[in-house]
Amino acid sequence: MSIHLNPEYEKLLPKMSEDEFAELKTSIQTEGQHYPVIVNEDLEVLDGHHRFRACIELGIEPDFEVRKFDDKLIEMKFVIEANLRRRHLNNFQLVELAVPLLEIERALAKKRQAQGGKNGRNLQLGLASEDEEPELKAKATEVVAKKAGVSTRTFERGKKILEEGSEDDKQKLREGKSSITHVYSEIVAGENAENKKNEMPMDKEETPRDLQNKADLRALLERLQNGGLFCPACGNSMFQCSKCHKTLESLLELKGPKAQSIQREENENSL
Repeated sequence: MSIHLNPEYEKLLPKMSEDEFAELKTSIQTEGQHYPVIVNEDLEVLDGHHRFRACIELGIEPDFEVRKFDDKLIEMKFVIEANLRRRHLNNFQLVELAVPLLEIERALAKKRQAQGGKNGRNLQLGLASEDEEPELKAKATEVVAKKAGVSTRTFERGKKILEEGSEDDKQKLREGKSSITHVYSEIVAGENAENKKNEMPMDKEETPRDLQNKADLRALLERLQNGGLFCPACGNSMFQCSKCHKTLESLLELKGPKAQSIQREENENSL
């Protein structure tokens, strides 16, 4: 069996730009391969994906080193953390690379919890399983953010963008053409606008009873206004709801399918 790539691991890692990859090939061709490609016992590349590709394209047999892992989750964790330490990435790329660590850490913690007994004495600090307390889950986020080399707030914002942002925004962030703060603010603003829209009361379909009540109130209002009742302080009409403070005039706009018939009946009764 020869050295080969594992597609599952390869998709976790950010890709080099064409210029960066060209520089890597030139470096290997002129100076040699400084670092070995790390592979597992099945000869799947764990670290050095781009070095491996560069060697293949140059027709050079890559130097490699075999690492043994007893757990596939620990192996995947190594793949991510090796790249977090070595690659020159912007904050969004670091978050994107580190986010899978949350689930890996929680899965590992769940295994340790099963092996360590009911109290989970062997749990590492901040590595949370699915059924633990929210504060421990928050601690797990802090641990992974620290491994990524970003603040917890930046990590949480980047994670939200990965979950809810557009592919166009994500690509701009990968290329350094936008900022996490800017894209995150746009997502939150959109959510707030949507929530406000959903909170706006919809016009209620008025029943015949509602319409008749308005007609009765209107008639009462006219009788009171004809009596000349007004506020002694400002001279304005005194009739408004004590709860919502809307004036009776604004409340008595007849609407609905039977509004015209009630209004016509009211006019006929006033003759």
